[in-house]
Amino acid sequence: MEMSAQMIGVFGICTMILLMFLRVRVAYAMTFVGFIGYLLISGSRPSLEVVGTTLYQTLTNHSFSAVPLFILMGYLAYYSGIVTELFDTAKKWVGHAKGGLVQATVVGGAGFGAISGSGAATTATLSKITIPEMIRNGVDKKLAYGVVASVGPLAALIPPSVIMIIVAIATEQSIGKMLIGGVFPGILAALVYMILIYILVKRNPSIAPSIEKVPFKERLLSLKNIWSFALLVFIIVAGLYTGKFTPTEAGSVGAFVVFILGLIKKGFCKDDLKDSMVQTIKTSSSIFLLICAAFIFSKFLTVTRIPTQLSEALVSLPVPPIVVLIGIIIMYLLLGMIMDMVPAMFITLPVIFPAIVALGFDGMWFAVLLVFLAEVSMVTPPFGLSLFIIKSSVASSDLKEIYQGSYPFIMADFVIIILLVLFPQIITFLPSLM
Repeated sequence: MEMSAQMIGVFGICTMILLMFLRVRVAYAMTFVGFIGYLLISGSRPSLEVVGTTLYQTLTNHSFSAVPLFILMGYLAYYSGIVTELFDTAKKWVGHAKGGLVQATVVGGAGFGAISGSGAATTATLSKITIPEMIRNGVDKKLAYGVVASVGPLAALIPPSVIMIIVAIATEQSIGKMLIGGVFPGILAALVYMILIYILVKRNPSIAPSIEKVPFKERLLSLKNIWSFALLVFIIVAGLYTGKFTPTEAGSVGAFVVFILGLIKKGFCKDDLKDSMVQTIKTSSSIFLLICAAFIFSKFLTVTRIPTQLSEALVSLPVPPIVVLIGIIIMYLLLGMIMDMVPAMFITLPVIFPAIVALGFDGMWFAVLLVFLAEVSMVTPPFGLSLFIIKSSVASSDLKEIYQGSYPFIMADFVIIILLVLFPQIITFLPSLM
């Protein structure tokens, strides 16, 4: 009995999910299923051609060259000492407030997100720098774990963001506008986390003792330590906002500026430069492999016509568009609990994104919202990536305590999602002025 294209598509999706649960690497699973599925529907020659052309078109896409540049910038910023100085300055300014060290972690983490571009890299860095400091000063372990797990992924929202570039290309949105669209949501998320910390410490002051207040003069003097951070963020954001830089140019200028700043501040040793380059190559290679695999799988889904049929079904549902949107958000939150959101997005976007646009929602707004949902997925148990990064970075940590520490911040994330849905201008205002 000959199977229809739709049946092959359904079987392929189920096979890929099974392979992922069997711990087969996502990129390999998507490539294998995409190629075999296309082969069964279109034959050997078209399937070989689609794999070759997809790999070539993806890897020669000029827009993707911003990814390794932003990653390199983040690693150079870490080795230059910019991150440590940023945290120390934040500690002097807000350390005396309720939950001061925890508040400083939010400020410093959001700042590092503005020069990192990678949520995983930010989480790993904050885990090594801030968690031991917080615990040493009497902060409850669960709170220390929870704040780092949630603040680290803010790099996904605040420009420059690697995942923002990937989603922009996948949804055919302006990369520059999406990067700028993440500015206010990133600031909003940091403020909501700081309010949450204030409330938690107000209820139980013992979970985060404040440190001694630093004289105002010393706080002012500490600002000179973050001039390099301020300069870097200004160059990137101003360049993107005014259109002086393309995202790729912003990445190259940012990496060059960090390199020069590092030489001025302390000088780079040979090992630091070597490690920055090696880590950039490793991270970029894994990202590009996943992107190529996702596009191959997407081509397979396209010939099955499943995305078109499901999109039409979503649009024709006899319910208000907001109900469909809420259902999609819940779906992504549930997916994020059991799998990495990047492949989840590539699997679902061919279906979801056309439907969202057809329902009248702004495509750029939804793409940025989707990036925030990807950020939330890094914190949600049982498979949140940030949670496992903390476990591997802090030798004495307990996974159960890390889970427990993340719960209040997940509730805060739900509040942020509601605000972004009710007030889409939080995302769209700055891009509308570009």
